Amino acid sequence: MKHSLQIRQSRRLQLNAQLTQSLRLLQLGRVDLDFEIQNKLETNPLLEGVDSLNYADDLTPSPEEIEPLTQAESEPIQESPNAESEMISTDYDSLHWDDRPYRPHSESSNEFRAETDQPMWHDAGQDLRTRLLEELALHRLSRPDELIAHALIGSLDDRGYLPINYDELRSILDAQDSPSDKEIDSVLHLVQSLYLPGIAARDLRECLMLQLDGLDKQTAYIEDAKKLVSNHLARLGKHQYTALGQALEIDQSRLAKVIALIQSLNPKPGEELTPSVDHAVSPDVVVKKVDQEWVVRLVRPDGSVIRISQDYRNYQNSPDKKTSEYIKNHLQDAQWFIRSLEQRDQTILKVTQTIVSMQRNFMESGDMGVVPMTLRDIANELDIHESTVSRAIDQKNILTPHGLFALKHFFSASLGRSNGSQTSARAAQAKIRKVIESESAQHPVSDNQLVAMLNQDGITIARRTVAKYREQMKILPAAQRRSIT
Repeated sequence: MKHSLQIRQSRRLQLNAQLTQSLRLLQLGRVDLDFEIQNKLETNPLLEGVDSLNYADDLTPSPEEIEPLTQAESEPIQESPNAESEMISTDYDSLHWDDRPYRPHSESSNEFRAETDQPMWHDAGQDLRTRLLEELALHRLSRPDELIAHALIGSLDDRGYLPINYDELRSILDAQDSPSDKEIDSVLHLVQSLYLPGIAARDLRECLMLQLDGLDKQTAYIEDAKKLVSNHLARLGKHQYTALGQALEIDQSRLAKVIALIQSLNPKPGEELTPSVDHAVSPDVVVKKVDQEWVVRLVRPDGSVIRISQDYRNYQNSPDKKTSEYIKNHLQDAQWFIRSLEQRDQTILKVTQTIVSMQRNFMESGDMGVVPMTLRDIANELDIHESTVSRAIDQKNILTPHGLFALKHFFSASLGRSNGSQTSARAAQAKIRKVIESESAQHPVSDNQLVAMLNQDGITIARRTVAKYREQMKILPAAQRRSIT
């Protein structure tokens, strides 16, 4: 075998620590970024957070913060084809104690902050079980029955249903106290009589029947409602009103009133005592119309300023080599972190400005005005890589005149039109929703009719595509949307 030396020239992209950190910060959402900042403040003593209200530096927004879209269009981000490697072009080798601090762009904190009254890790079912156990304590039960009742209440789900059978209940109890089905039935009836009608039901039919049994016997149409729930609930779910009227031997007018009585019941009674935890979604970007121009601005409700602390400045030239090296490394890390945050803000701002520029029709008319747009369109406009755009829009939300949307909402595939032009899938979905919202309750529009209507508007679309869009919008099929009134 003959050995030889060869010289080969190749190019490859290597991500250093600074660039890796920058790309990771770009992809983080608001919650994760706040956690990352807090973690960095705790691990790097040379970084400190200062309330912007107490910070003496000039807090007047820079021109870049309120840059109108017309300027954004004329001055794209200058990046090379290897944009990922040049995302942060600042010279990191120069260490400065007086670098400009990272001051997040901010709007009024009161305008966007949404607080939740419930703690984040609240036990969702605790209040329901506590209330039932309090009422149970008012009843004098034998020790075996009390154990059964506690096991039943402890097994209820957040809806108030009993999702286990009697054999599973016995496995919860002590093997020596294995109750019979009759004994469990007796205690279950007691639990079902506590506080909320419908509690501890094993299925929807039993839940509704418990609530009907709890109503006044003189309630209008109650007997017909019990017959319907007991024997024909499946037909009601399929909206088979003609068959229901025939089975109950009543006319459609009376049937409508019977159904109205059933609809007044609560299919998930336990949720009345189950506090829900509302996770507030705050915008990362806000767009407003100012002097006929759409202006984009980043939002940071906390308004904190992150800067390099001056407390360790005198230790940089310490005669102790370890101390000097420690200060130098952490100063460099602090500088990288602050500049990575600044670059993140600027990248998100530029990407959002371009999105708003391309989706001006949406800003004026909502989803009906969304035009086809891909990651490549934004990348080409800004001369950056598609993966940079993907990271910039990931987990980011924008507040528009039409509500709060994820930035990904504006990226939509194109559909062909009969005249050769293109429309977006998002616009087609908006048309479908508009037609369904205005349909007759007795005669809902079928998927085939939706296809015909869209074809009349010049949008070429298949029935299965309409069905897919309808399901994505969580809209039921026409047969299940039909109402008796």
